[in-house]
Amino acid sequence: MFLSLSTSTWVLIATGATLVNLAAMQWIIQIPKYRKRQFWLPVMGMVCVGARGFAESAALADTLYLYAASMVVFPAALAPVRGQITRDYYRWVKDPTTRTSKAALAWFTTSLTVMLFVIGVVWVVGKKGGT
Repeated sequence: MFLSLSTSTWVLIATGATLVNLAAMQWIIQIPKYRKRQFWLPVMGMVCVGARGFAESAALADTLYLYAASMVVFPAALAPVRGQITRDYYRWVKDPTTRTSKAALAWFTTSLTVMLFVIGVVWVVGKKGGT
């Protein structure tokens, strides 16, 4: 299955996912002081997913799949509500008692949950198909 791809292929996929994440998050996050902070997301992903892979003695293909998937999930969840996120932020700056948009928060929470579930299912299916 897909987890049986060569290590060099997974490195290329993970590199591509990182580049997609960096470019997409720069487009999504329209608040200048937070744009610079988006460069830390791949670093945190490498540390967290890498630590998980090391702790579980997971194969490199598994670790790189989870890393690549996590890099794509956040832009996919945030892109549809990027305008609402920006509007909510600037409203909050003017009036700190302002609440976030319930629709944007519901979309982000629901889509992130669904995507993480799909990532898990695909990973389990890939593991069963690869052994």
